[in-house]
Amino acid sequence: MNSYLLSSSLNNKPTVTIFIICSYLLQVQTKHDVFLSAALADLKKIKTCSEIDASLYTAEMTDHSECKASVMNCFILEMEVIWYESKYASDKTFTNTVLKVLKNVRKHLQVENQSNRTSTCQKCETFGEKKCTEFLKRFEIFIKQFYKLEEKKQNS
Repeated sequence: MNSYLLSSSLNNKPTVTIFIICSYLLQVQTKHDVFLSAALADLKKIKTCSEIDASLYTAEMTDHSECKASVMNCFILEMEVIWYESKYASDKTFTNTVLKVLKNVRKHLQVENQSNRTSTCQKCETFGEKKCTEFLKRFEIFIKQFYKLEEKKQNS
């Protein structure tokens, strides 16, 4: 009986179409979870960057709801500086982890199809400069806030 129900359902074109659409929607809804979760996990691994002596533009954690993608892009640009500087350091695990964070955050922005900037968003160079370790702490906080905004958006 089970095989009859299964085979008759697969032969029913509307059932297959609905199944495919539902599968796609579930995939799209969870993509931001996957990429942001991976980025957060990797950021926790690199809380300090003692070998990197760079001052990085660091966004403050005020309400960035309309500029969140622009602020995320600012963090990405500064993470690229960390990645570049880390290539000359002795800790290759650190370098690889920074690269993984960059890839995951970029993938998230691509999946979400976020615009780079609106006219009211603050330019990256106008944020205050912080040491690398402080920058990483702020980036982690921002991703957590970004993640919460995405969850609210999906639940609405």
